[in-house]
Amino acid sequence: MNLLFQVLGPFLATDATGEILEIVRGKHRHLLALLLFNANLAVSTDYLIEHLWQGRAPRSALNNLRTYIAQLRRLLMPATPGTSPISTRSDGYCLSISPQRVDAYLFEKLAAEARTAAERSDLTGAADAFDRALALWRGEAFHGVDTDDELRAWQQRLHEERLTATEDLFDVRLALGRHAELIGRLTDFAYRNPLRERPHAQLMLALYRCGRQAEALTAYRHLHDTLMTHIGCQPTALATELQQRILRADPSLTFKSMSVGLIMEG
Repeated sequence: MNLLFQVLGPFLATDATGEILEIVRGKHRHLLALLLFNANLAVSTDYLIEHLWQGRAPRSALNNLRTYIAQLRRLLMPATPGTSPISTRSDGYCLSISPQRVDAYLFEKLAAEARTAAERSDLTGAADAFDRALALWRGEAFHGVDTDDELRAWQQRLHEERLTATEDLFDVRLALGRHAELIGRLTDFAYRNPLRERPHAQLMLALYRCGRQAEALTAYRHLHDTLMTHIGCQPTALATELQQRILRADPSLTFKSMSVGLIMEG
């Protein structure tokens, strides 16, 4: 059984040949997403009913759930439904699947491997692992799925982890001396995430390293004005200390194969 589940974009399930399995009905997709969220754990029928109908379950909910489970088994393993990864437990169901067959879990694994490589100063390995992790994303997580509070929380956590991994990759590439090629991507990322301070600071550093001190200081002023306008606070030490170091042309800011997290270092 080599099913692959992709939730980092339009919700897809594919079989061993790579053929997309047609899971069209909203309740089937929602149920499968809940089972994936609790992969390899027994999930009670009460839990599934509560989340599938979000507190407004009909009297027929238990029978409907059993029907959905049977249908989902056939959808996942049309030739042999009995070998479906969804098993019945004493008070519910369990989806047994290797975490590497779910793109969300594989993304988290690769991002963790990248950070471990960065800590070992293997910057090339870290960049490669971050690239592979981020390449798994195809759009907004769980696109096309009816989500409940729990799935929305998972969706938002994955979105935040995607942003953080992108910023971590920027740090790695800055530490590799690729500041010139990053300016365009950092400018776009900072524009699309105006209240995230870290990419603005990374942009400031990349500009400064390219001899564009005035533009680096302009990037700081833009961040300052945006934060004051939208949330009424000034940048933290992350950006303000970097601004001061740029103003005094701190020689430690120039590239010299420094460690990851240069911006955070004094």
